Amino acid sequence: MTQVSPITELIHQIDSSSVTCGETKLICIDGPAGSGKTTLATSLSKLLDKAHLIHMDEIYDGWEQALTKNTTNNLIKWIISPLISKQPIEFHKFDWNLMKRNQKVRIENPKYLIIEGVGSVIDPVIQYCALKIWVQTKPEVGLLRVLNRDGDQIEAEMRKWQILETKHFLKYQTKEICDVWVDGDSKENIDTSSQFVRTNR
Repeated sequence: MTQVSPITELIHQIDSSSVTCGETKLICIDGPAGSGKTTLATSLSKLLDKAHLIHMDEIYDGWEQALTKNTTNNLIKWIISPLISKQPIEFHKFDWNLMKRNQKVRIENPKYLIIEGVGSVIDPVIQYCALKIWVQTKPEVGLLRVLNRDGDQIEAEMRKWQILETKHFLKYQTKEICDVWVDGDSKENIDTSSQFVRTNR
């Protein structure tokens, strides 16, 4: 069963949560490639006061190292640990055109921080999350969306990626540990800037 809900419901859950990462309310959005995580994260960030958004694509070290302990370690070192100690977040985001780290990111004392992407909802990050969101899509739908967005030249890598992310989700029970499940395949005609489609756990 699905239900069209206002994004303000998510904001209420976030603000009602007693969980913080330092002084920051941390929100993590996970789910398969092409499910709509970035769309939801962007809309949520615009509705939250003083929110910052980090994409896991900025944390990965290319295709090969994306879903490894290296990624989780960097997530902790660059983002979680500074938040806990109330220090600025500083790292160089990965440039997928240059295939190396390039632009520097610096975020100071965010009231809210949204991290979206595969691998964001993972231990030990989850203990600091005010809200963990899962966005679901069918593999074939997700693949088509990504190729339409980023080009057919990455199809081979994306097919490998879908295998890797499926194994990752099963290993870490990502969907099961999330607080909210979102239907990324819904046929409902919604305004994605202010609405989402909630699905039963």
